[in-house]
Amino acid sequence: MERFLAISPQSQFWLFNTALALNILGMVLTDMWLPMVVGAIITTYLSVDALVRLRYVTPMKKEIRKLRQDLEKAHQQLHDSQ
Repeated sequence: MERFLAISPQSQFWLFNTALALNILGMVLTDMWLPMVVGAIITTYLSVDALVRLRYVTPMKKEIRKLRQDLEKAHQQLHDSQ
């Protein structure tokens, strides 16, 4: 997640999917198969990585942050009651 900080995960997802679509379109329209196949493999990896981060990693990080705050509150209440 720290790799691309200048652009949001949602924007990364759309950017990489657009790049994948353009690579596939380029494979259909040109004879440059080897560079297009390599580009399609790379953009497929980036698209899947962005999708996983968008759907699973980002919500998990938010949940972990919330749980840590709740744990901190519980510790504070425990120390206050003693």
